[in-house]
Amino acid sequence: MSILRNLLLLSAVISLNAGAVSMTDSITVTGRFSGIADDGRRSLIINECDICEKSVRRFVELDSSGCFSEKIPLSYGHTFTIAYGRNFIECYAEPGDSVHIEADASVTPVGFHVSGDHAGLNEEFSHAAQNLNKIYFDVSLPNPKTPVSGYLQAFKNEVAAKQAIIDSYVADNDVSAEAAEMLRMMNVFSIANQAIDYIGEEDTDARTLFTDSIFDIYNEDNARVMIFPYHLSALCRRSPDIIGRTPKGLIRDLMYAAISEDTVPLRSDFADTAYYDRIYGKTRAEIDLTKVGRGSIIVYRSGKTESFDGAKPLDWLRSEYGGRPVYLDISATWCGPCRASLSESEDIRQKFKDTDMVFAVLWLKSDRDSWAQFVPTVNNAVHIFVENDEMSDALMAAFNLQGFPTCYFMDRKGEITADGVPRFHNPELYDFLKAGLR
Repeated sequence: MSILRNLLLLSAVISLNAGAVSMTDSITVTGRFSGIADDGRRSLIINECDICEKSVRRFVELDSSGCFSEKIPLSYGHTFTIAYGRNFIECYAEPGDSVHIEADASVTPVGFHVSGDHAGLNEEFSHAAQNLNKIYFDVSLPNPKTPVSGYLQAFKNEVAAKQAIIDSYVADNDVSAEAAEMLRMMNVFSIANQAIDYIGEEDTDARTLFTDSIFDIYNEDNARVMIFPYHLSALCRRSPDIIGRTPKGLIRDLMYAAISEDTVPLRSDFADTAYYDRIYGKTRAEIDLTKVGRGSIIVYRSGKTESFDGAKPLDWLRSEYGGRPVYLDISATWCGPCRASLSESEDIRQKFKDTDMVFAVLWLKSDRDSWAQFVPTVNNAVHIFVENDEMSDALMAAFNLQGFPTCYFMDRKGEITADGVPRFHNPELYDFLKAGLR
């Protein structure tokens, strides 16, 4: 799940079969990037930002004129992201919409104008999100084991402090009430995403935190902001019984989507049966690494750091650990849940320490200094740091990566899959890895 910018990174993937995307469950995104330097970036990522595993992060190459046109799945009205390097353009869309971007790559940050459906809202919201993004880098929350009363108060203090900045921006820029409300929701859930690793002192503390009235979790309007479903995901992982207490509707559909790897409901349980078919249907985009070029990677293993130039991370893994199964975790240094899951999963890695099983962590869109400080604390794992943003983009696209952390499995033949791969927190992981050793 991370801060606003981090979730916007949540960046790049292969297309779903265009024939499977109808006009009513997709949007058309077009645009033109001018002012690109001769050696400048000529690719971008369109991130659908749906919590569903089959959500799309599409790697898009600009044509010779800097133009692109893509049809992207979209099952309900919410924000999505266009990422051009470290520049992020957030737009709101509803199924059937068309959105157009005119951008100037010669300035930093990239200048842009949004037209098409919801043009007024998108102009306000996308520029505000870009201008306010930096406030989420200065959030201070207590230790995740703090009792819930103290933690919740500190959380609300952070929300209030950031909201004051947003209110000032809204007043100074005459932002509409609709865009202002979306910024308010983005504020609450961006900060909440940094609390995803909250444990508390009592067993009920996490549930108390994630269901507090400040989140208004049953309000379907929250779903207009793409970061909200990640909050539902954190809640449902801790309290899966809450789904049965939630009325049939969009919120319950999103709860099921958030834990689709663990629970398959009846089709009739969904308010939107087309969304059910998308989540639980058998059609799945394959992992295609052919567009991932070579670049520089840094590897930390057995207490040593090594650099490799002109490498492809997955090819390097196959070369170094050929014939051995690999549990592959794709993470980012800014992602709280990534760090928490790696720190708390030492036991499972220790159990397989003397076997052929390899635990590898592929770090994308990450800060090298933060990486260098953290990885020595994670034992029995190979850490691969990708320095180049374009390689990160291509890898995220190839894996159809929806968020961090995401786990894959490479068998002894070097074939990679995400199907049925449990995450570190899943009690089924031990048996899955035992079977993978055969």
